Amino acid sequence: MESVSVIFLSVSLFAVFFVALAKAGFGGMIGSLAMPLVATVSDIQTAISVLLPTYVVMDLFIAWTYRKSVPYNFLWPMAISGIIGVIIAAFVFTLIDPEYLSFLLGTMSLAIGLNFIFKRLTNRQKHIISKDPNEREWIRLMGLNGASGFSSFFLMGEAPVQMFILPYKLPPKVFVATLVWFFCIINWAKVPVVIQLGLITRETLWISLLLFPAMPFGIYLGKKINDTIPKEPFYFIIHVLLLMIGSFLIFQSF
Repeated sequence: MESVSVIFLSVSLFAVFFVALAKAGFGGMIGSLAMPLVATVSDIQTAISVLLPTYVVMDLFIAWTYRKSVPYNFLWPMAISGIIGVIIAAFVFTLIDPEYLSFLLGTMSLAIGLNFIFKRLTNRQKHIISKDPNEREWIRLMGLNGASGFSSFFLMGEAPVQMFILPYKLPPKVFVATLVWFFCIINWAKVPVVIQLGLITRETLWISLLLFPAMPFGIYLGKKINDTIPKEPFYFIIHVLLLMIGSFLIFQSF
């Protein structure tokens, strides 16, 4: 990357703002679509090289912002499962076809979103009892959160962890805090592997540094949204976003 175009820099600045807003407001969700957006004006390797350092730093700031809302007893087994998923993914990195994984995760996201809307339309959603966060279903916990750590190494990891966490009906602030801290931990677990793969260079780090000013604006607006939105509309928006992510992932797999 010998020179940086105005278009590339503008799109990348918007992507960082968009991801910060999505993470602080909804725990991530459609923020993952920013990477493909930047790739349209460069290539996927450049997008990863430039955006990944901003994501890692951003995670720290947003995690600090939500530190008082984190259910740590609920989080720690999720995080351990996610890290195990990352470790497995690092070993099989060259053996996995991202297109198949994209289709699988897209189908999972669509199923979650459509199931929610179906129950809402048939008034079944009101009769569902929320799970108790203190009860641990270890197979489900390890499987879904491990799958998120694994899949996030290749593309988007939101779908499995969403499937795990949504039945608990956590308050919006706690919901976002849990997701933010989960992905903060597993993203930092990826850093040594990404460096070893040579995706980040001194030049890409300088470009990443130029994108940092967009971060606080996105974090502030996302936090503002999360503080003001009621619980029921929040969960409706989350499921609509899952439908969008699912559609995008399935489209991307072809």
